[in-house]
Amino acid sequence: MATAVQPADLIEDALVHVWTDAHREFGPDEAAWTPGQVREYLLRLDAARIDPGSVITI
Repeated sequence: MATAVQPADLIEDALVHVWTDAHREFGPDEAAWTPGQVREYLLRLDAARIDPGSVITI
């Protein structure tokens, strides 16, 4: 029997994807990110919280 997917699980997966993608795109050192990159990262995190499906594509 399959385990039900909880909304929190979807959001957590989406946040992990955003974190991974941002660090791959902007570099591993967050202190070296430009203000624009930080803003983009924060916007992506907000989007993942609102609509996790927009981040995770299977």
